[in-house]
Amino acid sequence: MNIVIFLGPPASGKGTQAARFSEAHGFLHFDMGKALREEAAGSSPLAEEIRSYTNAGRLVPNEVVQRLIQLMFAANQERDIILDGFPRSMEQVELLERVMEEAGRNLTAAVLVNLPEDDIAERILNRRVCPQCGRVYNLVTMPPRSDEMCDDDGSVLEHRADDTEEVLNERLAVYSEQTQPIIDHYESAGLLTRVDGAADVDDVSRQIEKVVFGA
Repeated sequence: MNIVIFLGPPASGKGTQAARFSEAHGFLHFDMGKALREEAAGSSPLAEEIRSYTNAGRLVPNEVVQRLIQLMFAANQERDIILDGFPRSMEQVELLERVMEEAGRNLTAAVLVNLPEDDIAERILNRRVCPQCGRVYNLVTMPPRSDEMCDDDGSVLEHRADDTEEVLNERLAVYSEQTQPIIDHYESAGLLTRVDGAADVDDVSRQIEKVVFGA
């Protein structure tokens, strides 16, 4: 059973690729942000604990994150898994390695979807989102069929307030500070492979398939 981590800077397309890969190959797509939201919507003690942090505008601590990861592995012992948006720090890398050891699982690969900063800026500034269904478009690389209207429901697309150069520069600085040590860690372990995120979406998918399944 494979466990694959998807890494990449903002707007690199790693979330899109994780979703495509999951659908094509039957992997569980574990998106940490989504998992936290879904768990918090429930009525378990863990849900209540998560809400106690998110409702107060605080980050969910790693002890709680660890329990969520443990539950995910316990419920998917016989499934291939993609980890998207996790780990985000070296502390979380160590947490993940402890949980995988407990579960008797090993990391297959860490895929880094590379994208130059100029391309990141172009994607961010041209990104549009459907306010109804959440579908994401790019006016340059993946435009809607009709001018700034969602293909699926016809809603007028929105430009997110945080899709600005100033916010992007802050996000890239945080990404570099937090993610470079993770990249170095997996590279030194011989688990990291870089793919060209500037390529066509289908080509990026093929690159990732080669990483996971071999040529």
